[in-house]
Amino acid sequence: MNRGYAGFYKSYYLRSSYEYAYAKFLDYHSISWGYEDKVFNIGFKFYKPDFFFYNDNGDIIKIVEIKSRDIIAKEKALEALKAIETTYDIDCELISYEELLEMYKLVLFSLTSTITEWIESKNTTINKASYGKYNGHFNQRHNEQTKKIIGQHTKRLWESNSPAKARMIEGLRKSGLAQKGKQKKPREQRICKSCGSNFEVIVSSSKLFCTQSCAGYSNIQVATQTYVDKRAKIHQEIKRTVIQWAIDNEEIITAIPFNKIKSTLQPLIEKIYQEFGVKDFRVISKSIFGEDRGRKELLRFMKKVCNENVC
Repeated sequence: MNRGYAGFYKSYYLRSSYEYAYAKFLDYHSISWGYEDKVFNIGFKFYKPDFFFYNDNGDIIKIVEIKSRDIIAKEKALEALKAIETTYDIDCELISYEELLEMYKLVLFSLTSTITEWIESKNTTINKASYGKYNGHFNQRHNEQTKKIIGQHTKRLWESNSPAKARMIEGLRKSGLAQKGKQKKPREQRICKSCGSNFEVIVSSSKLFCTQSCAGYSNIQVATQTYVDKRAKIHQEIKRTVIQWAIDNEEIITAIPFNKIKSTLQPLIEKIYQEFGVKDFRVISKSIFGEDRGRKELLRFMKKVCNENVC
């Protein structure tokens, strides 16, 4: 499933950036809250709302459901919340982007920065947990009527020659089953290279991670490290180029006044840009010192190179 960035906040597994924004708003105002604490039977289905609020006796006094800007999703949520209000006599509210935008006018930080904070957090992923206790439907049961409808629909699919049946057969094949209940290939337990969890796969599988999220997280780490290593190498090459240019142009370097650094060093900047694609003084300064110290410090370094004949 992919319905937004999910991740952990204060031991709760929140399922979207909007939910995080609402939780942060509540914490800013020191309002106590619970998350997905109870499943309600509302007649036509079971429903697990998002945020719960309690009185001093521990009774639920309000429920808030967070939804995206999808109109159909909000209409379905409103229908469920109305059923909870009618059946259980609990005040319910639906909050989406528009409501959050108004609420965030009352705090010192913006909704946009809060959403960005959540998306860029290392604790979030764009892939929702599709099984276990982090699934939004965990511990919910279909009523008998729903089970019957699902069974009839599945039976029709198996009797058809539709693309859906082809996907079902392919899924069974990949899982090692020739058909329901008949295992075709032996399996083995492996340890995920990212999170260390145990998972089961067909012995011939090349799978090294328990989920796509773990695989993606590992690939991001590898790509990031590769980028860092490449950047460090480029910085070293830029430093060598600066030193050599200073030595080759000693007379220019020693004569440069501190108020004409940019124009005088323009040939060096063009050389670095042609060779490394870098033309920002801040990056060049960082290549020399490990941090940006400005143009004057860069020029002082180059003058020192000339004076000491550093190579």
